[in-house]
Amino acid sequence: MSTTLSKRHLHRAFPDDNVEVHRIEPTPWLPGNQVFQIRTGLYTHEAILDYGATWSRIGLSKIGQRFFAGIRAEIEREPNIKHVIIADWSILRKLMQIIETENVCFMTYSGEKRGMNTDSEEAEVIWMVGVPERAIGVMWECSQALFGNDEKPFCYDRELQPYDYKDERIQSVYQEALVKIVTEMFGLAQLNRQSAKKVMLLTGLELLGITDRPETLLFDWEDFEIADGLDKLAETIATRQHFETERANLTAESGRDKVQHVLGCSKVHANRVLNKLRGGNLRCATFREQILSLLGDGEKKAAEVVAAIEGNPKAINHELVRLANTGEIVKVRWGVYDLPKI
Repeated sequence: MSTTLSKRHLHRAFPDDNVEVHRIEPTPWLPGNQVFQIRTGLYTHEAILDYGATWSRIGLSKIGQRFFAGIRAEIEREPNIKHVIIADWSILRKLMQIIETENVCFMTYSGEKRGMNTDSEEAEVIWMVGVPERAIGVMWECSQALFGNDEKPFCYDRELQPYDYKDERIQSVYQEALVKIVTEMFGLAQLNRQSAKKVMLLTGLELLGITDRPETLLFDWEDFEIADGLDKLAETIATRQHFETERANLTAESGRDKVQHVLGCSKVHANRVLNKLRGGNLRCATFREQILSLLGDGEKKAAEVVAAIEGNPKAINHELVRLANTGEIVKVRWGVYDLPKI
């Protein structure tokens, strides 16, 4: 029995036997539980920590700072709500100030508990930050055990991203090891036995029986920041998904106002989007053409013209002065322009 071992690796472990894989349906979660999983990255400890800043002190990266600023704000918002933070100890030791908080406890991916100010089983919010660190030597040994008899030799090189192995066989072993650890730690939430819990999975690692559940909501960290906390996160995700669906449904027949509303962009950009959807390559309207079009509705202040046109404000003002000097428009009074009266 295994929660993660793939059919491919089972065949490697028992090459002379007939292997069949049967997946059982995951145990239902109790009503009232919520799971949010970030969809934008794996987030290894190298991504959350800033190893390139200085050799003498390793701090948090920009994304790490954003993560823990949001987590800390959520912890401080309601002191009576108990939290658990699960991460590698290399990350947790950067959070000593939060450890002193009474409603927080910490746990490493190896199960080691630190700063236990509250019972982890009573926690209402569980943060699982990034993925566990796996020793390179362990990955090599596991890969050799499964694929060592292959004629093709191993390539132990990695891509620019840490733990993104060029050899697909080593990468598959690494991914399976991560899935196993994170899935087992996720089980500590006991969503099938306890209710009113929220789990924040801050890794895009695909977890069978968790990521693919309809109860799991996928989000971006910007969703969390816009929602300003967990209470309105589900609502914010629904709003974003609604606009993503509308964006996917934009066609060449969509009106400019519709494109502006869905994308939240200017008229000029909406025209460019429609032009692309229609397969054309229409010339962008010049400042002169846009100014003349705006003044066709009557006199306008220079500030109104600048605000209505997408472009450098100084360049738009220069064009207003040039058109006034050539007589194509007239200056009614200081800072106000109109078309010439016939």
